[in-house]
Amino acid sequence: MSLIDSYESTRLSLLDVAMDKLRIGNKKGMVHRIFIASKLAAGLEKKDKKTLGTSIDKFLKNCQTQLSQEAPSGVMLFYNQHALHCLEASQEIIMMFLKSLTDSFPNFTENHVLSFTENVPTRLFHHGWADVCLPIRPLEQKHETSDSLSQVVVNLIKQTVALSDYVNHNVQKVNYKARCETLLASQVQLIVSEEIMEFIVADRSLLATSTYVEKYTKPLDVVLDQELILAS
Repeated sequence: MSLIDSYESTRLSLLDVAMDKLRIGNKKGMVHRIFIASKLAAGLEKKDKKTLGTSIDKFLKNCQTQLSQEAPSGVMLFYNQHALHCLEASQEIIMMFLKSLTDSFPNFTENHVLSFTENVPTRLFHHGWADVCLPIRPLEQKHETSDSLSQVVVNLIKQTVALSDYVNHNVQKVNYKARCETLLASQVQLIVSEEIMEFIVADRSLLATSTYVEKYTKPLDVVLDQELILAS
């Protein structure tokens, strides 16, 4: 093969360049969805939760800017003693968020991954990210059910999907966060009860966010060449 033939065989065509750009763009634009249940530190007042929500919002915006990716969407519901997160974002932003729950936001004392869905075709929350402080009410009797934990989580996700549909149709994008909180404060029947949140967080079989991050970032088993013993 001549030098010219060798060059021609390795040179990228315009189609190759365009396809590479498309693949990179698709990877960059891929959105995943994660549901997380958290327990809050004792004694947090509404102003503390609003400050925490503002800090989370700034953190997510910084992640977006740092990684040059699409804006996250979803909702963070603050109950009296618990929080529910539904975050729709890239894998990188989700992992940064999970790490931050443990490292940067100690007011979330327990954090458990409920569900993770890869490459979702459409977002649940169309207008962006919002943190909502729900009206404080005393917990009633403990939630009791014959359903399995997985079914309880499925029901939680279904209810959140219905909530997102209601929000998308009834909350305008202008001043979205404030409108969202005002609306949901009067529509608490659309929201998973705190008794169910308490039931879920108390279950020890759920994967903690710290464990999730560790499993994602570290291989399960590493065997070095020098550790291998060959049969003689």
